[in-house]
Amino acid sequence: MTISAEALRELHRIHRQITDLRERLDRGPKQVRAAQGNVKRAELELDEAKATLRKTRMASDEKQLQLKQREARLQDLKVKLNQAASNREYQAFKEQIAADQQANSVLSDEIIEALDHLEHLQADITTLEQNLKKAQEETKKVATRVNEQQAGLESELARVTADLREAENKLPSDFRAEYDRVAKARGEDALAPVEGETCGGCYQMLTPNMMSELLMSKPVFCKSCGCLLYLPEDRGGE
Repeated sequence: MTISAEALRELHRIHRQITDLRERLDRGPKQVRAAQGNVKRAELELDEAKATLRKTRMASDEKQLQLKQREARLQDLKVKLNQAASNREYQAFKEQIAADQQANSVLSDEIIEALDHLEHLQADITTLEQNLKKAQEETKKVATRVNEQQAGLESELARVTADLREAENKLPSDFRAEYDRVAKARGEDALAPVEGETCGGCYQMLTPNMMSELLMSKPVFCKSCGCLLYLPEDRGGE
């Protein structure tokens, strides 16, 4: 039983082509999922920013309400100051007014800071909304491109698979079962070229007897990794 190195090289080439096409087919949906993941992350970031804005606005509104109440109280104290019945009462109201004015000043500064923070948060939300829109548009582009590519890749895979069946049908019938066993289990890794005097799959040294059988176009499997070996074109393997 003999098998030409040329036939084995052709089989390996086709197996590699099939592997490449399958990887490209698998890559398409992964690209779509990655783009969809970007959209979900953009949505999450936007939702979190909006939640922070709401929380900050509520805190600002509470401070403004508190300031309004404290200012009303301050006005009431000023009225009581003018109506004080004694110096002690007058001094007490005066001290209380000074303390409240200081507290109101601090609260006013906090409100101004909160309003400034709100402005920045709103700007961040605008940016995040734009990022989300871009991510959504990119996802549509990726999905469209992948859908267009998938059809062509599937057609090419069907053609190359037919080429593989045709090449496999040329193998000797008494060797076909052994080939099918390794090819089904390992795909393109079922075959390997000889590199120097080593297996191209695992780089195990080949025995002189194995090299002789290869030169006589006999099927040879690597004793280490089990690859079906073949001679490269520059070694005269036909």
